[in-house]
Amino acid sequence: MTSAPHGSEAAATTRVRTIILALTLIGAFLGVLDTSIVYTGTVKMAAQLQLNAGALSWVQVAYALTYAGFMLVGGKLGDIYGRKPLFISSLVIFGIGSLVVGAATNAALMISFRAVQGVGAAILAPNCLALLTDTFTGADRQRVIGYYASVIGAGAAVGLVIGGFFATFASWRVGFYVNGPIALVMVVVAARVLPAARQQAGRIDWLGTILSILAMTSISYGLDGSPWPIPTLLVSLGLWAAFIASQARVAHPTMPLEIFADKERMASYLSSLLFSAAAIGFWFYTPQFMQKALGYNPFLTALGMVPMAVLLFIVAVRAGKLVQRWSNARVMLLGFALVIASFAEMGLVAQYANYWLLLLGTLGFAVGFALAFATLATAGLARIRPAVSGAASGVYNTARQFGGAVGLALFAMTTARLTTITAVFSQAMWLGSAFTLIGLVMVLVLILPAERH
Repeated sequence: MTSAPHGSEAAATTRVRTIILALTLIGAFLGVLDTSIVYTGTVKMAAQLQLNAGALSWVQVAYALTYAGFMLVGGKLGDIYGRKPLFISSLVIFGIGSLVVGAATNAALMISFRAVQGVGAAILAPNCLALLTDTFTGADRQRVIGYYASVIGAGAAVGLVIGGFFATFASWRVGFYVNGPIALVMVVVAARVLPAARQQAGRIDWLGTILSILAMTSISYGLDGSPWPIPTLLVSLGLWAAFIASQARVAHPTMPLEIFADKERMASYLSSLLFSAAAIGFWFYTPQFMQKALGYNPFLTALGMVPMAVLLFIVAVRAGKLVQRWSNARVMLLGFALVIASFAEMGLVAQYANYWLLLLGTLGFAVGFALAFATLATAGLARIRPAVSGAASGVYNTARQFGGAVGLALFAMTTARLTTITAVFSQAMWLGSAFTLIGLVMVLVLILPAERH
């Protein structure tokens, strides 16, 4: 007599968890998609809006600055006010920003609302990951984090594909227009399905919030965009010192320092930073190499990236099974090793300008990236209290985003004097392998022993 209600309740719970999983994965996908979707459409975008090189770079920099700068705050607000209102409001901000960017008729409007998009994505990303860790436990959590990693990686690759397709056959604007209806549908579903917000004791750390935004945006700006990089970075260093000092003195910090007390979590943030610094070289320079050295148009470039994107998604989805068999840290080591080997292969074969040789390296990168990314996300949230899971998700995503900014700046610096795309691409691949090697050493020295302990 009582089994049916229990069965109905279990089925309802499973249905809600499935919808939450879908919402968070689509949300994470949208944020990353709009980071890379502009890469293959920049030529036509610049021509239509009459953007010079500086304005064109700011189309991406504006998004990256606010995406990085508001990440910590977005995660902390979710901890205080609950995931549901932050998830919904972030989608509204992101959707409005996307629609205005798609309709932009001049540089000022486009750059301004790319920044609005970045704010929405910055609030969305940590709350997507925190929703997963709040909803799932044990092996299920490992599985869904694998899905999360797969859509993050696939989002970057699919962004290149979609951007190239729209730029060739329709308009680069379409890639931004579609975000609005998707965000609207997600808002309606989230309002009906997500559990009511569970507000926690605490209040906004206004000083920490302001300092964190200024510190993160200034260091990103100093690395990529500032005409005075050294003074900007020095100011940023002072802001970071003030921010960290403030976090040790307030009752409800924006970035609780307890997050860094665990060696595995701390090492995962640093390794994520290095890994993202390396990966940005692949995402940024591979499409350029395919267009300039191989002579492909944007759409052919997009098609050339499809095998890598498909393999990355498949491996990331199945990474959880490997973790259950070998442990999180060992799978992470395998991922880092494969990425190092793939970077080295692409650096060596760049001189031949052959797609099939390049494809081999991109497929190896896809497997290694999927394995490393999924396991880094797990390590970044190891043994974290639910009350600060949003803040920890914000730190992890900030490290990932900041790593991309650092990497792009260092790649630009080291390739500035090279005159051919072949030399630039080869140099970027070798530099990426060096970043990944340092990250691998950190995994060996800090994460593997911590996991065994």
